Amino acid sequence: MPLILITGHPSSGKSTICQRLVEKFRENEKNLDVLVIRDEDFGTFSRNSYESAAKEKDVRSWIRGQIQQNLTKNRIVICDALNYIKGYRYELFLAAKMSKTTYCVVQVTPSLEICEWLNEQKPEEKLKYGPEQIGPIIQRYERPDTKFRWEKPLFEVKIGKAERKIEGDLDDMDMEIDLEHPAPKFADIFEDEIVDWVLNGTQLTENQSTQLVPLAPTNFLHELDRTTQEVITVLLAAQRTATRGQQITVPTGGTVTHLKARSLPEFTRFRHQFMTIAKKSPISDRKLISEMFCDFLNSNLR
Repeated sequence: MPLILITGHPSSGKSTICQRLVEKFRENEKNLDVLVIRDEDFGTFSRNSYESAAKEKDVRSWIRGQIQQNLTKNRIVICDALNYIKGYRYELFLAAKMSKTTYCVVQVTPSLEICEWLNEQKPEEKLKYGPEQIGPIIQRYERPDTKFRWEKPLFEVKIGKAERKIEGDLDDMDMEIDLEHPAPKFADIFEDEIVDWVLNGTQLTENQSTQLVPLAPTNFLHELDRTTQEVITVLLAAQRTATRGQQITVPTGGTVTHLKARSLPEFTRFRHQFMTIAKKSPISDRKLISEMFCDFLNSNLR
């Protein structure tokens, strides 16, 4: 069944929006099994986990594992977490694709001021972020971009401070609060559109790049290593004369948008990340490997 991926800033109202979606699904289908997977459900999780790369990686691995384990034909899974890394959202998209289900992204990214205000409204201290934690997380947030297939359909929820729905004439409303957008409990979260899409929309389908096979082709690792290395060699040579925004065509398959010159260590780091993902779904087609690696680079070279 469907995967709804909620992504956004810390203390932006994601959990409130998630709960509203759960209620909407159950209102439409009383016997529907809806599972919410939250970062805070991880055993050793605390808000300080986002200050440690190692702890944060453990949280992401746990979330990914829970999603892969619970995506079944009779269950809707909603992932309620920051999910602020494009490459990680791509991995979760692949999990949905392998399950042949519908998928959508819900983006919640209000301003730093709104996030700090919402953080103060939380009833439990353990759920609050520290005063110096929200800003740095927002700075490293990678916004969804619908030109990538794993970032759509995208529903962007606008959040402000108004404790009621914003509609009609605003002349007689309290002008001391932020009237641009309502608070999470009253925001337009596109619940009708989301319910209709995940229950009746087009399901993702597997292709060679996401199908699981019992054993990796005997030449898979060799082709993966050789093809990704050739892509990097082409990019290193082409970026010497490329202009910003130029599409660099890779002979083995795919194109990469040139934004700025990158060093070999940078490319190598992304190559290793891609190879780790690719090994979970082995394929032997060099063209597909090359195209997938180019897609991965386009989503991460920002």
